Amino acid sequence: MTKNLTAGILAVVLGIAYLIGAFMVPVYEAGDQIGPRAFPFLVAAIVIVSGGILVAKDLRAPERVPFTWGFSSDPVLWLRILAIMVLGIAYGLALDTLGYLIATFLFMVGVCSLINARKHGQNLLIAAIFSLVTFVVFAVVLNLSLPRGLLGDVLPF
Repeated sequence: MTKNLTAGILAVVLGIAYLIGAFMVPVYEAGDQIGPRAFPFLVAAIVIVSGGILVAKDLRAPERVPFTWGFSSDPVLWLRILAIMVLGIAYGLALDTLGYLIATFLFMVGVCSLINARKHGQNLLIAAIFSLVTFVVFAVVLNLSLPRGLLGDVLPF
């Protein structure tokens, strides 16, 4: 298996799964004529076709370079993946209690530290900027409700 063949097969499988999910979107008679299913169908079609093209091009390639994920040769990589999964679960559990800003900041610090362990200042800066920018975009600009948690009384908006 090559990188392109692996990615193409994965894209087709995920596209089909997304297409199945798109069929589960309810159809409403009110609103525009296109409805809420059009965009998921379009995304699924693009992913499936792109994956199919990638598979076809790879199978017709004159030279195919074998590909390995390299997981068996790097056990530290498995530990990082496991740690990020644990951080993601903890993030989801702490989101309501701590609020979006604090939970996202802590999650990003953890993930950035796993990826780039030596640059603590840079990790803190990335986590702070990401948390603030995404909060402003979603809570202020798009006016979406995000968990406020511990900062509920402090935030002006």
